[in-house]
Amino acid sequence: MKFQTPKGTRDFMPEEAAKLQKVLDIVRSVFEKYGFAPIFTPMFEDFGLLSAKGGLGEAVKNEIYYFKDKADRELGLRFDLTMPLVRVIASNPQIPKPFKRYAISRVWRYDQPQAMRYREFWQADVDVVGSSSIIADVECIAATCESLERLGFQDFFIRINNRKIVQSIFEKSIGMNNIREAFRSIDKLGKIGDDGVKAELEEKAIDSKTITKIMKFLKISGSNNSIIIKLGKKYGQVDGLTELEDLLKFAKKFGMAKRLKIDLSLVRGLDYYTGCVFEVELGGGVSCGGGGRYDNLVKDIGGPDIAATGISMGISRIFEVMKNNKMFESLPSNTTRVFIANVDKKLLPEAIKVSKRLRNKAKGVLCQTDLMDRNLTKQLEYADSLGVDYVIIVGQKELKEGKYVLKDMKMKLEDRLKIGEIIKKFKKSQKSMDKSKKN
Repeated sequence: MKFQTPKGTRDFMPEEAAKLQKVLDIVRSVFEKYGFAPIFTPMFEDFGLLSAKGGLGEAVKNEIYYFKDKADRELGLRFDLTMPLVRVIASNPQIPKPFKRYAISRVWRYDQPQAMRYREFWQADVDVVGSSSIIADVECIAATCESLERLGFQDFFIRINNRKIVQSIFEKSIGMNNIREAFRSIDKLGKIGDDGVKAELEEKAIDSKTITKIMKFLKISGSNNSIIIKLGKKYGQVDGLTELEDLLKFAKKFGMAKRLKIDLSLVRGLDYYTGCVFEVELGGGVSCGGGGRYDNLVKDIGGPDIAATGISMGISRIFEVMKNNKMFESLPSNTTRVFIANVDKKLLPEAIKVSKRLRNKAKGVLCQTDLMDRNLTKQLEYADSLGVDYVIIVGQKELKEGKYVLKDMKMKLEDRLKIGEIIKKFKKSQKSMDKSKKN
């Protein structure tokens, strides 16, 4: 019998898993630097939560992994990390506010797999619950920007808008009452273009005059400041416009205003968004995340009336882009990988002693010894296949002299050093790596 991974999933073998772990570690370190704390929630949730009002509703059943347990309870694998957070807040209203949390984990959606789209994938979320301040939105965006910069991205940007602006103009100036379906079509503008949006709006029985007004509104463009000025002049008092101005003002304080671009077509499909919304673009038409303010969602599932905002990054998609563009090669390492080879199997205990001393004394050193009773040549071949940084050779001569052969596998150089000198060398290397990581 030959088994394969389920459709839309994949294995991460050691080399790729190490790269993915590096991404997760970098993102985690940035999130924690901004004061976000981790939480872990179950992989599956009550279907009632996943289909709650404000989300996709009952229709979500066709888009997730839905099942019943042996007690006939309706459940589903989580499709994002927001709904579990909302449940946590609703169940624990006593949590001190603001509650700043991050979650980095896997989620599942029953999509049709395609390029950079899987049914099982990693996400990284930051959220602030309990604060209605626009600074909470900006902090989430800032943590996302710094994460991407630390990963080596340079040309990314974040599209921003405020749903209140669109809703206010559609209702007061364009004369639309039922805007939910229109929002879902408008949000696809970047994917299906003007003609696609017009066609969808026509299918939803929206008259041609209204469609013309909608398309003119979506065509308002320019710099962020000029768009805000144009909206004020054309439509007068517009709900949400001040919030968008404040977001840009504080983004400047955080040093990332240059990353933001107002896009009036951005409304995000989910109905639970209530204010500012965001979409992360890596360039080349690749979106890797988004989010926004969802002030009513906790209340909608039976919790207190409490403000909330957050942003999610698609780690799996980021990983694919980094891999395709060979970006991992430029990421600073924070570990030194060492293989301790023994010339004679009788000397394996001595090699183990060396590995123990290195693990205890040299921070960031990952050691391993031979477990297969190989000769020295085979051990060196194995070490080379692992891509380790160094090999230390333990033989009778080395033990007698108190000096070991240290082979630099990257530079193809070797030296004979005392174990204390080797540890000192690794410590110096680690300090250099730590400094590079901070920069």
